[in-house]
Amino acid sequence: MSVFEYIVLSIAFALPLAAVLRGCALKNPIRLTRGLAVSLLLAAEHTALLLAGAAVGNLLRFDMPDYDSLVYLGLMVAVALRMAVPALRKKSAEQPAYDISSLGTSALLGVATGVNTFFAGLGLGFIVSLDGQMWRMAVPMVVVLFLFGYWGIMLGRRKKQVRQRRWSLMAVLFLLAFAIKGAFFGE
Repeated sequence: MSVFEYIVLSIAFALPLAAVLRGCALKNPIRLTRGLAVSLLLAAEHTALLLAGAAVGNLLRFDMPDYDSLVYLGLMVAVALRMAVPALRKKSAEQPAYDISSLGTSALLGVATGVNTFFAGLGLGFIVSLDGQMWRMAVPMVVVLFLFGYWGIMLGRRKKQVRQRRWSLMAVLFLLAFAIKGAFFGE
């Protein structure tokens, strides 16, 4: 897979992360220098979860391309549905907001928001070898998640209104495009 495809995957996970961080920074103001550390921490956690999922997927794959592609597609569709269901629900009263000024809370938030990333990495491990693709996966993921996470924090500090449902649905669209390209048009 190309670097551009990994950038598309990164954007798919960066949009929901930016929305979560915006909500957290909106309720609990954070200094911008602390926001840099938080967004870097979350980007590193998501990247580590993606790579860990890909490593597990490499161990579990069948080495039969037809079956591996189906498992990959199934996991990606499951992640896309998991991301789409909250966006399609009726608007709830208020999104939960966490105090991200504490690095411990931020680290736990990174693990909680990175579950989808782990399962996407697991699916990716069925069709891509981690040995040749590790840096192509990791670098765009860290850079894009860091930039979008910091952007979300800045939007929250400035109390900017965003359309979170639209962001979530765009992320699902990016993820489904990545999944279909990987499953049917392979490497």
